[in-house]
Amino acid sequence: MIKILAHGDTDGVCSAALAKARFPKAEVWFTRPVTLLKDLEEAEEGSTVIVLDIAINETQKETIFKRMGELSSAGEVLYIDHHPLPPRTLKKDVSCTQFVHEIGASTSELTFRLFQPFLDPYLDRVALWGAIGDYCEETEFVLETLNKYNRHTIYMEAGLLSQALGEVPGDYHYKRDVVELLSKNTPPMEIPEIVERATKATKREWETWEYVKKHVTKEGNLAMVLDLPSGSLSKAAFHCIGVTGADIGLATRRGEREVDMSLRRKAGVKIDLNELLRGIVERIGGSGGGHEGAAGASVPVELFDTFLETLKKEISPILARDTSLRR
Repeated sequence: MIKILAHGDTDGVCSAALAKARFPKAEVWFTRPVTLLKDLEEAEEGSTVIVLDIAINETQKETIFKRMGELSSAGEVLYIDHHPLPPRTLKKDVSCTQFVHEIGASTSELTFRLFQPFLDPYLDRVALWGAIGDYCEETEFVLETLNKYNRHTIYMEAGLLSQALGEVPGDYHYKRDVVELLSKNTPPMEIPEIVERATKATKREWETWEYVKKHVTKEGNLAMVLDLPSGSLSKAAFHCIGVTGADIGLATRRGEREVDMSLRRKAGVKIDLNELLRGIVERIGGSGGGHEGAAGASVPVELFDTFLETLKKEISPILARDTSLRR
């Protein structure tokens, strides 16, 4: 039995499609960093497990690596990802049969490069769509492969795919259908409901933009929208930057027990959001991480005020000391 555990965003779906093209009988399941351990524990001994585009949750890393080792001893575990590893983690610590990890490239690109000898060469389009959807377009592979196609068409279909998949994030049944069709090299334009879902998502995104314009607040170099009622947290965080010009954008949504959030940084800002969030949640509680320029976290409701104050202090600019003062 082959089981694919993938993230549900565009890069994860495209990665899963490429793995599905390599292993057509594989089952596809969608997971997140906070649920990866549970899904690994449910995997059957002796099976092949392919983990795609899932960052390692720092608070669970030892248990995750232990479970990967158990599954690898009886079967196979392939781990393909582009997120930074948890602090003080070496590649040799990741106890899997095959470990493919590269920061900067999309997981779709890494998956295509790994399985390329077994794939239809024109599935490189799926890798492009995944890379564009995850803003990983500056690699040598992407720049070279884009020359094979009409760039406008590739970007248009990547946009359709990204918008449609974000329209209902938890609709995993539909995402499995998309994985199946992409694995057969079906262009997004030919996938049922893609245009309709992308249109709805785009309309909702402009509504989120309008909400951000009305409710965003800016403190120093942080712009934020707290308790976003609906819409994408990641896009709201991005809009916070665009509307205010701040260096960092933050959007949150409060649940019964936890506050979920997304952070984005302006291009060129020298702040590593992944490292920053991991450091904060390690000290006060919760979970978090992602990439240098885009990251997310969840913290218990009762700790959110402490989290926010810590975040503000950590990203505040360092002011040069006045050397004329003799003290």
